Amino acid sequence: MLIGTCAAFAPWFARSVEQTVVTEMLTVQRLPAAWYLEGRPAPSTVGAQRAPTPEQLTELIPSDAAAMLEAPVHGYKTDIGWEPTAGGLGALGRLAWRDNFCAHLEFTKGRCPKAPNEVALSTTDVRNYRAKPGMTLKATPTKYSGGGRLTVVGIYRPKNELEPYWFGVTPTGRSVVREDKPSQSDFLLTDRSTFDSTPSWGQFSTVDTAPIPGKVRVDDLALLKAVSTSFESAGAVKNQEVGNFTSFPGLVDSLSAERRQATTIIPLVMVQVALFGVVVLALALSAVVDQRRPELAISRLRGLRQRQTGWLLAVELAGPVLAGMLAGLLVGFGLTLVVQETWLDGGAPLEFPWTVAAALVAAAIAGLAVVFWTVQAVVRQPISTLLRRVVPRRRGRTLGAIDLSVIVLATAGLVAALTGDGRGPLPILTPTLLALAVGLAFAHLLLPLAGVVSRRSMNSGRLGLALGALQVARRPAVTRIVAIVAVASALVSFAGQAAFVADDNRDLRAGYETGAEAVLTLGVPDLPKLDKALATVDPERKWVTPVLLGIPASHNALTTMMVELDSFRRIAYRGDRITDEAGFQQVRAPADNGVQVKGSRLRIIATPSQMSTVPLPTNDGTPPPPLEQAEPLHIEAVIVAADGGRYIMRMGPVPLRAGKPVQVSAPMDCKQGCRLLRLGIARQLGDVAGLQGEVAITNVSTDVQPKVDLGATEDWQPMRGTIQEEVIEPRAEPGGLILGFTNHGNAIAVQHASVPVIMPALVTPDFPFSEGSTAPGLDGFAMPLQSVQPQLAPVPRLLRSTAVVDLANVRRLGGSPDPSVLSSYLWLNAEGVAHLDEILTGLRAAGLTPAVSDRLDDRTAAYARSASALALQLTPVVGIAGWSLAIIVLLLMVVTSWRSRAQDYASLRIAGVPAAVTGRAARWEQTGPVAIAVLLGSVCGVVGAKIALPLIPLFAETTTPSPVPLDLGLNGGVAIGLWLIGTLVLTVTTLLLGTAVSRRATYPRIREEL
Repeated sequence: MLIGTCAAFAPWFARSVEQTVVTEMLTVQRLPAAWYLEGRPAPSTVGAQRAPTPEQLTELIPSDAAAMLEAPVHGYKTDIGWEPTAGGLGALGRLAWRDNFCAHLEFTKGRCPKAPNEVALSTTDVRNYRAKPGMTLKATPTKYSGGGRLTVVGIYRPKNELEPYWFGVTPTGRSVVREDKPSQSDFLLTDRSTFDSTPSWGQFSTVDTAPIPGKVRVDDLALLKAVSTSFESAGAVKNQEVGNFTSFPGLVDSLSAERRQATTIIPLVMVQVALFGVVVLALALSAVVDQRRPELAISRLRGLRQRQTGWLLAVELAGPVLAGMLAGLLVGFGLTLVVQETWLDGGAPLEFPWTVAAALVAAAIAGLAVVFWTVQAVVRQPISTLLRRVVPRRRGRTLGAIDLSVIVLATAGLVAALTGDGRGPLPILTPTLLALAVGLAFAHLLLPLAGVVSRRSMNSGRLGLALGALQVARRPAVTRIVAIVAVASALVSFAGQAAFVADDNRDLRAGYETGAEAVLTLGVPDLPKLDKALATVDPERKWVTPVLLGIPASHNALTTMMVELDSFRRIAYRGDRITDEAGFQQVRAPADNGVQVKGSRLRIIATPSQMSTVPLPTNDGTPPPPLEQAEPLHIEAVIVAADGGRYIMRMGPVPLRAGKPVQVSAPMDCKQGCRLLRLGIARQLGDVAGLQGEVAITNVSTDVQPKVDLGATEDWQPMRGTIQEEVIEPRAEPGGLILGFTNHGNAIAVQHASVPVIMPALVTPDFPFSEGSTAPGLDGFAMPLQSVQPQLAPVPRLLRSTAVVDLANVRRLGGSPDPSVLSSYLWLNAEGVAHLDEILTGLRAAGLTPAVSDRLDDRTAAYARSASALALQLTPVVGIAGWSLAIIVLLLMVVTSWRSRAQDYASLRIAGVPAAVTGRAARWEQTGPVAIAVLLGSVCGVVGAKIALPLIPLFAETTTPSPVPLDLGLNGGVAIGLWLIGTLVLTVTTLLLGTAVSRRATYPRIREEL
């Protein structure tokens, strides 16, 4: 029955895991798997063109595929620029309509648009642009000629930005006012009639839908993948511009790798149990046939031929074997139902794949082959041998052909697993093959060793041990016990290590990919609000750490991760391991906080030295152009305001008269204090004359500060010039700073050492870093980087193409946060998750819009539902089955040999051996070999795990390997614990069985023999 159960359950479970993984993928990765259909106006040179309607897009989805998709959400959209007709600040935004959008919004003022050209604005746009109901907007499409006037009729906010209806594209979270770039607004939502009434908006039609988890089966993936990539060609047939923006095909490809894992690992794991069952079946049949030896001899004496006798017995034994296979089918079916409701959480429908029948037929053939082989091995013996209760043994210690074949095959398989490419069944079977080869070899060595132990124990007076060892040496059946117990112990040890390593690596990867226990997205970055909120919620950074990400324009460039080093090291997942202490000190911002200025006007006295004109060298060796007369200079100062904004102040002009001091000044808004970041010179527009000399900057003051101390020479660092020939060098003097320079028309400056000119950063090793590498700052402008070494571990969450910098350095550098480049997050530790409600409340009270975007527990649970994780859940089952089968084998050996063993010990009692001694001998006879076999098998299991685990895929294959390294270190505590438990369980079993045999060693047993 066990063989039939394994044969039926393995393909059923594999199929269920495949379906569960599909359901999990479609549930967890709903947004990447979703389909975003977009219809565009057809290109034309004559007249206005309309995009296909959303209903026309829906008609492109075949009916068989549509039955597996969510109800489509129709929409229109167009990007516009808008401004109030009465004057005021305008912005870029998106005019949009979606099916039933009013039901998903809360209107704080006014109502939902119901007529053409009516729109609703977000509550954030009200604050940023002073919008209100009744306002009229002039709107123009950014990519189409047309437009019109829109009337604001309502102010909205989403009821739930994360609900499935929005498909990840929420209408808010985009509004920001910028001075250096066009401002951005949230979506302007309107009624469908706005787009239906005129094509002047150049709108795109949209349809959002997604595959339904649980309804999409494994076999449906190929159809959906083909449909998802066919819309462009299907639309072209109808002269429609249609596209589908989805990651569904890539997800299907990655899912195929997981399915291959399930269909490979699960059968191979169960095959080990089935093979073990075959061994037990062979032993059981051997015991049954051995009991029928006299009957077989009598049948032969009555005239039946050898073949007839064997056939009759084989048919008799085949019936129970086949019945057990059918019973195994029912047990496998029931086990599948239990597993689907527990391990798989109802994520798979009940199916009857053809592989179940095929596996069951193969198991039946294997069972019948064992029956035929066992019967033939006995019926071929001479009649005189069949009449004996105990088969006569051959002289000498010979290795049977079957045992030798098994050892050779196991060794060959082990060598193939070690030298192969990790594919196929051999890696999984490594512990079994190793234990089988070592166990059988040791078992045959045990027989002569037991004889030696018996003789030495007899000579030393240890009669109990001597008799027990003698019984081992007399009974070759102990080889089967040692080999089987060794294999069982190896399976248990391997299962424990595999479960530990798999769980540890899933936790490791989930931790690195999440970054912390939880991650909050803060929407549009607003650093002053964030500072205020954190000062209230967690001023000591015990729970949270802020993380800002600067996203580059190119996917081949570096992403900037700006962190508070101290809190990041405490709260981020293994954040303290990404480099050593020296590396963190290099990244850390300097202790000097810079030159502080305060007031409304900055004043400087600039004194130029004797200036000289210099030619600009040419690269090709040709003579430089004639020297031009340089025009007066300007002094340029860069300050960083309290709100983080970086401002340039140009002061002057400064005539080029040597030794003639000139006072220059410029207004500034620094009533709350600013930092003086840079000082330098600038040239007038069009002045490209080469100029070399010095300018002394002295008597720096403000309207509220009589003197601003600029510090020492080492407090200022020269910045790179626009061209190589442009250089500047600072030199401090009492009361100021002297700037020596060579200039060819570009602004050039020195920067205070409180902000490194070249930003130190920990750069992920996958990025091809060079001297000119940069990463975006707060305002999106490139920061030159210096790579800090060593990097000892992956960067949490952003594992590739990332530069980790100190947020303090970046904030000192300043710049207005650009929401198109910058994203802000809060990372929480376990204590922060426990106070999540308190943190969210404090952030919202400060005007932020936090949302939980990721949790470590959720990602760990997702990995635990992967195909490899579900498949490797069988390893503990294999271990338990190994122990159970080992106990069954011990019981079988006792059942088949207890009578003769009891008679041997009864004879020894008649000869005068005390009962206590024969009792010890009965217990030593199997306890000693079993204890040694458990130790041997446990060692083989650990060694096999060390060999096999690197070859077993713990995660689905990806085109780009994960930067998170696999931790394949074995757990010594698990190995020792399982060895002790196995020794305890199996030796206690043998002690109980030995005691039972000893109790039956009475004088009536001698009469039974006589």
